[in-house]
Amino acid sequence: MAVTTQKIAVVFCTGGDRANRRTEASTLGLDCRRAAEAFPEGLLECGQGCLGLGTCVDACPLEAIHIGPHGAAVVDRERCVGCGVCVGVCPRKVIHLVDASTTILPRCSNQDAGPVARKACDVSCIACRICEKNCPADAISMVDNHAAIDPERCISCGMCAVKCPRGVIVDADGTFTVSDFS
Repeated sequence: MAVTTQKIAVVFCTGGDRANRRTEASTLGLDCRRAAEAFPEGLLECGQGCLGLGTCVDACPLEAIHIGPHGAAVVDRERCVGCGVCVGVCPRKVIHLVDASTTILPRCSNQDAGPVARKACDVSCIACRICEKNCPADAISMVDNHAAIDPERCISCGMCAVKCPRGVIVDADGTFTVSDFS
């Protein structure tokens, strides 16, 4: 008998209003898809960031997503059942389904090199590799200029979250970051 692992949605972006904007689309009444189509050059300097206009919020049948205090989508782990509707509607593809047991996550999808990523967003991964160097389980690697954690190797110690200078890596609830220890 196969064991089914519960999945939940996670937004791999915490930038929101901490990402530099090219255009302020929220005042135009557009959702994410229409804004992405209307502004092909991008609304944000970060070409991979959450637009924060609520397409995923409107699509979620369980009201498990809201726009957080920084203007990026946030998933309520307690309400999410992993249906994947939000994954399908996100034009930036920053929402992914992960195993519900996953506790440590790099919440950035930016693929730009460090200097460009740093300029685009105050909380983007800059591929500094500090998390990778401090991981006792060798569970972190850089993929497309941002941290990726192998859930099979991760021991959920939180060392990467503590050491990340930009607060990209967080615990499942987004509460265990370097700012907790500085």
